[in-house]
Amino acid sequence: MTPLVIGIDIGTSGARAVAMRPDFSIAGHSAVPLDRFGRDGRAPTAWWQAVKAALTDLLSRIDRAAVRAIAVDGTSGTLLPVDAAGR
Repeated sequence: MTPLVIGIDIGTSGARAVAMRPDFSIAGHSAVPLDRFGRDGRAPTAWWQAVKAALTDLLSRIDRAAVRAIAVDGTSGTLLPVDAAGR
């Protein structure tokens, strides 16, 4: 089984996920727009829903048992305060 690494990018328009092999070839990818989850693309709940949808779609396309690591990237310097419960 070839190991895979997943990268997740959360941007101003949506969430994207890609699975790559050690030779940097792409095993699968997915993209979900933020506006799919309501009109306010700045809502943290929309970001999380978009990430979950992109990841669910990606994992349906690859061998999830091959995933060895996940990296998350945001394209802006957004500060997102949360309470003790992570909301």
